[in-house]
Amino acid sequence: MLFNQFHDILAGTSLESAYEDARYLFGEAMAIADRALNDAVQSISWRVGIRQDEGMKPIVVFNPHAWASKVNVELEVGGIGPKTVLTDENDAPVPFQTVQSQATSGGRYRLSFLAELPPLGYRTYKLVAVSESLKAVGAPIAANDLVLENGRFRLEFDRDTGAIKSLRDKQAEHDVFAGPAARAVVIDDKSDTWSHDVLHFNRVAGEFKAVKVSRIEHGPVKSVIRVVSRYGDSKLVQDFAMYPDRELIDVSVTVDWREKFKMLKLVFPINVIFSKHTYETPYGTIQREHNGEEEPGQSWVDYTGLTRLTNKIYGVSLLNDAKYSYSISGKELALTVLRSPIYAHHDPLVPEPDGEYSFIDQGIQRFNYSLLPHEGGWEQAGTAHRAAELNCRPTAVIETYHEGDLPLADSYVASFADNVVVSAVKAAEDGSGDLIVRVYETEGRATQAEIALPRFARTIRAAFGPSEIKTFRVPRDAARPVAETDLLERGV
Repeated sequence: MLFNQFHDILAGTSLESAYEDARYLFGEAMAIADRALNDAVQSISWRVGIRQDEGMKPIVVFNPHAWASKVNVELEVGGIGPKTVLTDENDAPVPFQTVQSQATSGGRYRLSFLAELPPLGYRTYKLVAVSESLKAVGAPIAANDLVLENGRFRLEFDRDTGAIKSLRDKQAEHDVFAGPAARAVVIDDKSDTWSHDVLHFNRVAGEFKAVKVSRIEHGPVKSVIRVVSRYGDSKLVQDFAMYPDRELIDVSVTVDWREKFKMLKLVFPINVIFSKHTYETPYGTIQREHNGEEEPGQSWVDYTGLTRLTNKIYGVSLLNDAKYSYSISGKELALTVLRSPIYAHHDPLVPEPDGEYSFIDQGIQRFNYSLLPHEGGWEQAGTAHRAAELNCRPTAVIETYHEGDLPLADSYVASFADNVVVSAVKAAEDGSGDLIVRVYETEGRATQAEIALPRFARTIRAAFGPSEIKTFRVPRDAARPVAETDLLERGV
């Protein structure tokens, strides 16, 4: 993987053949990682004691984060009938629904439910046959082809454009957007692959227009409105999901791009004044001006200001799992989805008007983003946690009944400071059997933190400066103290 961190590969400016090589090498790295992950989670799930029940299908769900998470879990399963109930490890019913399978065949289902998971641990859920004492639970939100509404938000779409017509925060009595949002705007972009000397992409060529807006899922877990739109020879599908008791909106995107010398942005006009704009960086954040320039960011960007009528602090965090360029012009926050110059075209060479060239970002790609409107700042909204949950999702293992020495639910590491994130737990490189725990502060403020490792009967207590990274060695010998190390695991 590190061999493919070359700057032209990262930036999208390499030869097309270089990307074919990178794709194969990334595939090998992902296959190695997937095997390691599969071995790791099953080494635990096989040891979970699950009592024998011929009509039960157990599912062990792993939380990769050191905080309690409530996240949507989806997995392909078979054998779900009309008289099936999902329960937790205490046999309490859990709301669930079936959604469209990835296979187009009878008897195939995709299970969807909100899993409430312990910090850096696992929990066992069970699909069981319904009985008189055990019935399905949960009720859906209000939803039709154009509106999704839960206790906190009302989301409405425009049938003609496919854009968000309004997003109303009922609790704050505030309209989140100042105009049509999630607009798919196409920009003319005749620059070379590096976009030399180009700071702004603002020559609007047009916008995608809706061909269909419809509700495609409706159940006690979530309701989903799908917006299908087109521009030229390209197609865009956005699936907007709202949950009964989650205060964010998840969006799954599929774009089939066929345009040349153009860029695609998703645009959100934010309805606040006197705003500040915060971008995630590696192990920290940075604030930037809203001058319309293209700016790099990692998994989230936040736009927070004051509401016009009440002067209350309000903002929107835009989270995503695959795109790393944003722009803010006026009050419009935009996520750059793709651009399609010629592969490795470098000024001053001018392409032949009738020449045949290969263009970047052609064809189908998929990614996800989430909208997290919030009162107060992004720090209070839990933006860093929600973005991490979007980018690093739970792992679910379909198990069977067997004896075992592990409980049905457990937690291995927990951070008790919301702004202190455990980013790595690993074996020490020296083969000693000691544990290495890497931790960092996310909100730019000094903090006293406590990280518990209950399975190891250890607690790490430390002071963190703003955005500070710390690494700790937890000795296998319980008589030896926890010690801080540098990033190379040497004592400090």
